[in-house]
Order: sequence, then structure tokens, then C-alpha cells
Amino acid sequence: MAERSVSVQGSANQSIIISGDHNQVGGAVEFRIPLVRHHTPARRRRGSQTPPNVLDILSAHNKALKLLGRGHELKLLNEWLSDDRDISVFAITASAGSGKTRLAIELCEQAEQQPGWAAGFVRSDDLAQLAHAFKFAQANWSHSLLLVVDYAGANAKALAQWLDALSQLDELVDGIRVRILLLEREASKEAGWWHTLTGSALGSDQARLDLFTQFEPYALAGLSDISLRRAVLCAALNAAQALVPHPQTSTIPEVGEQADFDTALADPQFGNPLALVMAGILCRDMLPRAALSLHYLAAAEKLAQREIDRFYKCFGEGGDAIKLAHCLCFHLLCGGLRIADMRQTLSAELVAMGWHSPSLDKELQALQQAFPPTDDGGESVRLSTTQPDLIAEAMCIQLLQSDQERNLKAPAILARTLEYGLEHAAAALVRLLQDFACPVSQPDAKQAQLLLWADELIDANQHNPLLLALLDGAIPLSSLTLAELACKLANLLYLHAEKQTQTPMSEQDIARLAKSINNFANRLSVLGQRESALAFVLKAVELRRKLAKRRPERFLPDLAMSLNSLANRQGELGAHEAALASALEALEFRRELAQINPDNFLPDLATSLNNIANQQGELGLREAALSNALEAVEHRRELVKVNPEAFLPDLAISLNNLANRQNELGDSKAALSNALEAVEYRRKLAQMHPDVYLPDLAISLNNLANIQSDQEQREAALSNALEAVKHFRALALASPDAFVPDLAMSLNNLANRQSDLGLYTPALSSGFEAIQMLFPYFIKWPQAYKTWMKVMLRNYRVACEALAQIPDSELIHSIVEKLNELEQE
Repeated sequence: MAERSVSVQGSANQSIIISGDHNQVGGAVEFRIPLVRHHTPARRRRGSQTPPNVLDILSAHNKALKLLGRGHELKLLNEWLSDDRDISVFAITASAGSGKTRLAIELCEQAEQQPGWAAGFVRSDDLAQLAHAFKFAQANWSHSLLLVVDYAGANAKALAQWLDALSQLDELVDGIRVRILLLEREASKEAGWWHTLTGSALGSDQARLDLFTQFEPYALAGLSDISLRRAVLCAALNAAQALVPHPQTSTIPEVGEQADFDTALADPQFGNPLALVMAGILCRDMLPRAALSLHYLAAAEKLAQREIDRFYKCFGEGGDAIKLAHCLCFHLLCGGLRIADMRQTLSAELVAMGWHSPSLDKELQALQQAFPPTDDGGESVRLSTTQPDLIAEAMCIQLLQSDQERNLKAPAILARTLEYGLEHAAAALVRLLQDFACPVSQPDAKQAQLLLWADELIDANQHNPLLLALLDGAIPLSSLTLAELACKLANLLYLHAEKQTQTPMSEQDIARLAKSINNFANRLSVLGQRESALAFVLKAVELRRKLAKRRPERFLPDLAMSLNSLANRQGELGAHEAALASALEALEFRRELAQINPDNFLPDLATSLNNIANQQGELGLREAALSNALEAVEHRRELVKVNPEAFLPDLAISLNNLANRQNELGDSKAALSNALEAVEYRRKLAQMHPDVYLPDLAISLNNLANIQSDQEQREAALSNALEAVKHFRALALASPDAFVPDLAMSLNNLANRQSDLGLYTPALSSGFEAIQMLFPYFIKWPQAYKTWMKVMLRNYRVACEALAQIPDSELIHSIVEKLNELEQE
């Protein structure tokens, strides 16, 4: 085996030097991987005539503000740095602006304070070279390394290759350690970048999986401490005033000085550190209470417009404003232009927009002055982009919407950025859509425009599987905002995979087709298209059963995953016996897998136990359901002890389920305790990620209301039922097929709670609306909703009798007729 060494050289931005013969004839090869060290003082690039920029305060790379409130996370990460493993991978997920990049920079600084450590960020463009360079079996390490990879989702393939290469190295000696920290917004074990890295826990990928400290990312929580929020707000305001003084000095009110300010500061949106810092900057120019009254996206839009104006003023003198704006927009959308081909790329882009032989000297100069690269690695590097991402996204939207031609051609512009920026551009576009097109976060007429652009982009490129796959891979499975777009993408990719399949099918063909079918089924389910989802997951199970029969060590986890999904789909359509059979088979496989590799498969085992308990509860097998629900909670409490942020959502699911099972068996005291705990967790999660966790909160509120009613806590029950209806209304507006049935059931629950308190008129109104809402779904999927329709109909008739009103005979007749048909069947 070839000898090679790994050392670190340089000052501000060091390089990892990897040398060896690389099995080539004719001498040694040296790889120089720049290590971007944001934690060291950067060379000042701003010209003397360039005014200070308040975005310098917002960018995590500048360390303008002291890191507050992350002592627990730093302690955890430092313990990870010093543990006994020689090579280890750790992942952190958090929403935009949560401070994960700033936390990583702080960790790099602390690591380099220890003897023998070098730390920094690895650029995305260098990951493929790292994977190439580390294909040596022996190594002499001069330093321990902490390597941070931001935007891990856009680099999943290169990361997998790099980790595979690292996993084949001999054990490091002399106390040398290599730590790889991955940062991303979201992660799913069923699809996307995390599935690419960890989805197969047996077979050829096992060596890679052994590098991971834990098999769920650490979810970085928001700032819940109000005093901490006030400190961040004050620090941001002070930094803004120091950078650009204002004639009238503003101050943040003390605790208790302004009650409405204290209330505004407690708003869930200010659990996000970026929202606090943006508000603090705006406090320099407006009253603090007014700054806090802005939604954080509105604050981002204000700061984005200021940055666009500043860009024109500082760098656009004498240039074509329309051309410069387009170059700026393209640069930000593609995730950063490469210096080597930026002239050629922008020239082609301007020609596509209708310019003839455009001159670019002034535009290129402006971009290079405004966005200097993060290191001096030559023309192989990219220009930097506006930080934080939220401001860059708001700038892109304003630049696209402010010009009529760019607005009309936006889908084609987005397609060209994807073809150029690939994974980086796809990740940037999906981040933009998640942040600014989320109907739960901020209802806005502009959302329809953003989603329409994305829809037209897909339609225009339906025969381009590479581009479709880029977008599909970047959209999280949990995103409600992009559920329809994701479903369309998954359908097109399934059709492409089916066309590419050879006859007879190879193992690779079967695996690829099964993956695309399973993905499509998951996307259909998120949209509430239950029958179609069931049909496709059945196909996925069939294909994965064939694969698992041939090679169980490689494909059994995928089969268990699809069987669990199948049980969920069958249960949604009322086929609970079939659902229980599928869930039991999945459980059998997952118990076997958990015995082989408990660290990886215990979460999956708990999921199957939870699923089985649900199906057993539907079938009246209450004692068995309670036993499995208890075991699921037991496992998930153990998992939360190891990684609370990652497993808390799963624990909340199991607690909610356990509360139902206990209430069914009359243990109302324990049921109430678990239901309250589930609501507590889900409320915190929904505050941080409403797009993902608001449905779960609404479900738990409904459940809690029922249990409180059983214990005669009727006012509290009504309050929780009202809140559940409010959330389901918002969700049903955004995605009717997915949430209208839940809204109907929630309205029925509300009607019951209103009747409990003698509020018969509103109870009648709520009950009638529930029946109207559920009726079309009952007609379409009678087996799934017949039980609920019977309950709703009975409650409606009781409410009518209490008020001496005549029921709606036309609606009642249609329902009774359908129920009679079902009884005869």
C-alpha cells in the first residue's frame, strides 16, 4: 500500500496536504485541500470608500456577536472531539437562522486552542478531491482534524465516497483524531441526503456507518429563555449602532418596562437567533416595539432591499442596472459563480435573456468586489454569496419580481441556474421555497407566485431526469409546503426509472425502481392520496421482497421500511387487519435487525411497535396495543437520553399513542399525564418548525381535549379543541386532501366539547360542518371513514334534538344510504 501523509499548512486559511504516490507510475502526487477557517481574523477586503454593511453582523462567518445560549451543545461537541474513536461523524440539523454555522465556528475555535488540532470548513467543491485523495490504506497524520461540511444535503454523494474512503483506513495512532461535522436544515431516514449516507445499515455500507456517532442528527433547539433573547437583541442593536451610528440612540426596554414589548419578545418566532438579530438591527432605525411587530420574513425583506440598494450604490456606478441586477440574481440563485467560468456563464445567460454580445467587464468587477472568494485558492473557487441565506433568498425574490421580463422568464432562469449549480442550486432553490412559500409561517399572496414558478420549472423539464432528481433530492419528505411539487417530481422520476429498466431486470434495476416507487408512495401519502399511495407501496414491497430474498443482509432494512409504510397506508383506508399483518412482519424483521445493530435499528423497532399499537387499538385489541405502546415509549425515552433533540418528536408520537391506549382501558390519570407531555413537546417543535410539526400538535391537542373531557376538565378541553380546529383550518387551506378529514374529525370533537358545556347552538354548527367536510371523503373512501361518519351523524342528531331543529334531510339521506350499502356488503 502507498504511504501518504496528512498535514496542515498555512495561516488564516490553511490547507490539508495529502501526499502519496496514488498508485501512479512516475512519482508522488500531492493534494492540497483548502481548509476555510472562519474562526480566524480575515483579511479586510472592503475598500476604503465602501461603507460598512450591517449584514456583517448577520453573517455567522464574521463572529460579530458573541455566541450565547449554546453552552450545552458546545460541551456535547467537545466531548465528541475527545472521545476514544479515531474517526467519527456527527450531524446537526436546524432551521434557517438557528445558529448551527455559528456554533460550528465556535467549536473550531475551541478545537484549535487544544494542542495538535487543526479545524475549519471544507468547501463543497473540494469534497470529491478529498474522497479521491483518501483512497490510501496507510497514513501519517501530523494533526488531529475537525472538518465541518455545511450544506451537507447538497454534497451527499461526495460525502458518501469520502466517508467510504476514510472507513477503509487503518486505525489512527498516537492519539490522532479526525472529526467530521455535518450541518443541514433537515434529515430523513426514508429519503434524501441522510438516507444516502445512513439508509443501508448492513452490507457494503456498514464500514461507513461505523463512523457515525449516532444514527440520528442532533436537532439544534431554539432559544426559549426570554432573558437570553433580550441579551441577543441588545447585542445586535449595539453592534448595529457601533457599525453605522444613528443620530437618535435606541435602547431595548428593561424587563417589565413595556408589557407589550415583553409579550412580543416571547413570540415563538424569536426563538430563532437570526430573527432576534434582524430585529435588533432594525431597532437602530425604528422603535424596538415596532421592530418586534414585524414577521421575521418581513424583516428579512427590508434588509434584503437595503442590501440591493447598497450593492448598486457601492459597485454599480456607470453600469447597466438591469444587466447588473440579473447577474447578481443569477449568482445568488446558483449558489455562487465559479471564478474560472463566470464570464462565459454570465455571457450565455444574458444572451438567453435577449442581450446581444453583452459586455461584462463592469458586472464582473462588481461581483468580484462585492463577493470575494472565501480563500485564495485561485480560479477553481467560487465567489462568496450573501449571508445569511435568508437575506440572499429575499434578494433573489425581489430581483426576480421587480423586473417584468425576469418575472415572466423566472422558471427558465431557475432551470439554467440548476443546470449550472447542480446540487448547490437545487438546495438554494428549495431553501428559498421553504422559507418564503410556507403558508403556515406567513400567509402571503406572493407564495402562489413562487410555487407557480417551481411548477412551471418542473413542467418545462419533465424529460430532464437529472434536473428532476436534483430537485427531488433537495425537498424534505416532511415539507408540507412543497408536497404537491414533490409528488409531481416523484411521479416523473418513477416513470423515467420504469423506462430505463431492462428486461430481465438486474439487481440494480430492481433496487432503483423500488426506491423510486417507494418515494412516490411517500409523496402521495403526504398529499392524502391514499389509494394511489397504497397501490405504489404494494409495488415497492413486492420488489424489495425479491431483493431481500436474494440478499437479506443488504435489502432487509428497505423491505421492513416499505412494510411499515404499507401498514400505515392500509390503516388509513380502514383495512386494519391487513395493516396489522404488514406491521407485524415489519416488526419481526426490525427485531432481528435491532439485535444485530441496536444503535441503528432501535429507532425503527420503536416505530414499528408504535404502528402495531395503533392498528391493534383500531381492532379493539386494547391490552396488546397498550403493551406495544409502552414498549415503544420505553425505547424512545432511552433514545431521547442519548439524543433528545433528534428523538423528541418520536417520543411525542409514542406518548400521544400511549395516552390513547391508556384512556381506552380507563387509566385516565396516566393518559392525561402522557397527553400533556406530548402536547408540551409538540408545541415546542411546532414553534421551531411549523411546516413540519403543526399537524402533530393539532392531533395531540385533540387527544388531550378528549381525555380532559373524560376527567370533567371541560373548560380546558374546549380550549384545546378550539386550538386544534384553528390549526387544522390553516393546514386544510394549504393541503385540502391531506388535512380536511382531520379538520372534520377535529370539528366533531369540538362539537362534543361545546355540548359538554351546554353550548348547543355552536355545537350544532360545528357538528354540521364536520359532516359536510367529511362527506366527500366518506363517499370516496367509505371503509376508512364509516366509523367516524356514524359517530358524527349520531352527534349531529343529538344536537338537533337538543335545539328542536330538523336535521338536513338531503345530507342525512345520502349518508344513511351509503352506510346501509356498507352494512349489506
